[in-house]
Amino acid sequence: MRRRTDMRRVVIIGGGFTGTGVAIRLCASIPAALNITIIEPRSELGGGLAYGGNDPDHRVNGTHELLVLFPDDIGHFARWYDASGASEQDPDAQAASGVRYVRRSDVRRYLGETLQQALAENVHGSKVHHLRDRAVGVQRHDDELQIELASGGRVLSDLTILAFGGQRPSLPGAVSASAANHTEFIGDPFDSRAISAICRKSKVLLVGTGLTAADVVATLSRQGHRGPITAISRRGLVPQPQGDAPDVAALMQRLARPVPRFIERHGKGLSLLAAFRALRRDMAAATAEGRDLKAPFDEARDASGWLWPNFTEAEKRRFLRHLKPWYDVNRYRMVPQTGAAVAAMQDAGQLVFRVARLDGLEAKGDHLDARLVGRDRSVTREFFDTVINCTGPKTLSEAPFVSALCDQGLARRDSLGLGFDVDGLCRVVDENGKAQDGLWAFGLLTRGRFGDMTAIPQIAFRLHRSLPALGRVLANPETPSTHEVT
Repeated sequence: MRRRTDMRRVVIIGGGFTGTGVAIRLCASIPAALNITIIEPRSELGGGLAYGGNDPDHRVNGTHELLVLFPDDIGHFARWYDASGASEQDPDAQAASGVRYVRRSDVRRYLGETLQQALAENVHGSKVHHLRDRAVGVQRHDDELQIELASGGRVLSDLTILAFGGQRPSLPGAVSASAANHTEFIGDPFDSRAISAICRKSKVLLVGTGLTAADVVATLSRQGHRGPITAISRRGLVPQPQGDAPDVAALMQRLARPVPRFIERHGKGLSLLAAFRALRRDMAAATAEGRDLKAPFDEARDASGWLWPNFTEAEKRRFLRHLKPWYDVNRYRMVPQTGAAVAAMQDAGQLVFRVARLDGLEAKGDHLDARLVGRDRSVTREFFDTVINCTGPKTLSEAPFVSALCDQGLARRDSLGLGFDVDGLCRVVDENGKAQDGLWAFGLLTRGRFGDMTAIPQIAFRLHRSLPALGRVLANPETPSTHEVT
């Protein structure tokens, strides 16, 4: 047993928005000396998959005022954005509506600078070390965990926080080995070098029609791409555009409410069908009153943490299979700058969205032979010069570290395969169903519990609610944290 006077060792797995945000909040809020290690293979903290790139056309799909790290100081990012000079360096961030949609790389810069400020102002002597490595294994030793690294090293932890989330897209099952190894098949749409190397005359196929595909189109447009582009998905759904400028203060008040408005109107014990019908009624009322349909949708989204736990297992699976594509195109909206690039290519006839699924992809010399199946089950064969996998990031895989956590009985996957089982505090549940004070998870890994845990405000508010319990554990490790939040 270590002496209580030693610094508490905290290991955070993942250094994107969630992991870096956790480190910042711990340094700023926990009245104890912490020795924090963030295990993140990228060269910079704060980026992750979402904010790790430098493409100037990749923007956050929400106004900069929604980038809330501190729920009790919602204007923190906006002040930094102006004071840092980022606003002056990106005049195109401001849309015609007056709303600013910032580059994702600026979010990474904000998190890095805010972390340094939190450390400089920390009166308890907390430290943060960025360890450029990957966690691949874990062993329990009494009341601490030993994290095994890809480099062969080990890190000991008194409290471990799982904050990894989006991973690069999986290879579609229809892609043959020959196609996957073809120089013109791009399996990673975030590979800026591969995208920049595409010949401007190439005939391009995008597998996916969501925000990832829209980002690729925006990049190709900036590069002066002249060849035809086809984007396919099973339903052909395209992200909705951003609506009117939001009332950010009102939104924050909504998120901070003890009971969401949607739940106040319709109740918290709704089935999936009842919740869907309630949303349809709210949207019909908004239409009759001439209001934006996005407002009632957003209120239902804000209530997901209340609705989701009440759905049966069958209802959750039904949602993921049938309703999630519709939910996603309304949930993840296209910023005006990207929408303008997409619309221009569509109007010129250069970009076409099609309802089709990829049923096979083979390499044929310099080209890729795609077998496409339409909604009517008709089959077409087309040759493309370049094929880009835009199916979107996955959130949990059979990575060695994930398997190690489960094999050791320290965690168990949620029944839907979205992440790990956690309790209302975000403590990870072990194989026996017990929540552990020494192992926590935040962000995408907790979607199985909370339903929708993707946007920055949602992650930040969930972390904010868990901070008091985290503080009790770190300040008094012998005292279990039995209180839960919802």
